[in-house]
Amino acid sequence: MGIALIVLGILVHYHSVLQTDIFLSKDLQAEGDTPERRTIIYHVLYAVSLFGKPLIATIMVGIFALVFWFYRYFRETIYILLTPISAVINSIAKIVIGRPRPSADFVRVLAAETDKSFPSGHVVFYTVFFGMLFTVLFFTPNIPRLVRYTIQFISISLIISISFSRVYLGAHWATDTIGGYLLGFIVLGTLLYFYLRPKLRQ
Repeated sequence: MGIALIVLGILVHYHSVLQTDIFLSKDLQAEGDTPERRTIIYHVLYAVSLFGKPLIATIMVGIFALVFWFYRYFRETIYILLTPISAVINSIAKIVIGRPRPSADFVRVLAAETDKSFPSGHVVFYTVFFGMLFTVLFFTPNIPRLVRYTIQFISISLIISISFSRVYLGAHWATDTIGGYLLGFIVLGTLLYFYLRPKLRQ
């Protein structure tokens, strides 16, 4: 996974606009055969991206950390609080790669961003945070089962749909989201290694 991320990063560093990316963006943005359906798609995918806004993401991490703390799952609280480290790592990767965002010359930009494009920060954060949340809920029996299952379902749905959201909004290329998944799973895998090791011994 690390090698794939490096190779992809080098590719988009030297070729910031790929024909495959343009094709995938235009194809996705063409979804919806009526103005009403296109409006619905836009609002749904825009809502999916909201959880990656810095303020909302910070509040969300804080709320879940407090919930786990309330139920006396102190170790889970710590690991939830560690998930924002993915944003720091992602910011460093963006600076190193330096890929520009998609421009109106190639796609419809429905969500303008000012920082660099690769990898997608939303995808990285969703993969790490919601992936960690999905996992720790397996080890929190005191939390009501319906609540656990519902949150796990939403977590998986958001991890999958965030890539479509970012490309549809014109905020990222498809290769940005692939890079986001690669980096996200590397960070998530590292956190899960330390989180699960004592539990697997038991």
